[in-house]
Amino acid sequence: MEWRKLKNLIILILLVVNGFLLVLVAARSRESSQYERSALDQTVQVLERGGIQVDRSAIFPAGSLAPLSVERDPDQEARLARALLGEDAQGDNQVGGVYLYRSALGEVSLRAGGELTAELAPDSHWETARPEEHAARLLKGLGVDAVLSGTAQEDDRTVLRFTQHREGIPVFSCQIELTYQAGRLCSMKGTLLMAAGGTAEPGQVLTLPTALLRFSEEIAATGDVCTRLWSMEPGWRGTAQSLAGGIRLTPVWLVTTDTASYYLDCVTGSLARASDQ
Repeated sequence: MEWRKLKNLIILILLVVNGFLLVLVAARSRESSQYERSALDQTVQVLERGGIQVDRSAIFPAGSLAPLSVERDPDQEARLARALLGEDAQGDNQVGGVYLYRSALGEVSLRAGGELTAELAPDSHWETARPEEHAARLLKGLGVDAVLSGTAQEDDRTVLRFTQHREGIPVFSCQIELTYQAGRLCSMKGTLLMAAGGTAEPGQVLTLPTALLRFSEEIAATGDVCTRLWSMEPGWRGTAQSLAGGIRLTPVWLVTTDTASYYLDCVTGSLARASDQ
């Protein structure tokens, strides 16, 4: 047989084998998806028989979320403070891991774990006729990825609440409020994650059916009562590990029900009221 014909035959055999493997992978993927849907359907039915209605369209798997350890970044904090107060802002390392920045434009305090307080002087240049657009643009300019999660209006005061995101995923414990009075930004307070890098910790996240069952078990153990589960949104919750600035990001679901909101740990399945955190 000529080499050219033999080569074409080998290529044809390889194409047939690859096609077969693709079909096999697709079939297994389809079976896996069908199994997951079936398991979720059965779990939802279990909860509904127990008196908890579930909005299937608003519950989402945790995917590849994993516990992360990150380190506080004083340089990033300094850039944020000076963006608010001007380049002449002077920083001072206080007791207990507190960094305090001051200038003629105001004062910014940053603590381990990301707690932030900023008071801006009346003659600061942060004025706008559109607080929501201004706040979103300001946070983006400060290098903070955040999404508006609440608005409150009282007389000439507007309070905007933003939830920080990391790689497009919400960090539920990192929320910042910007207060405008008569169109001028006068204060910021809340928690921002000013951290570098991230080291993943071992831990297998729960599947959605398992997480729902754990939620049902945990809420029954607490004695709380709910009749409807409105949503389950995966994200992180950060806790400071030391005054030096080590921060642990725990993957959680924010579970919203008709009576309260909870954090359900994506790895351990432990449950805590969001209002207690």
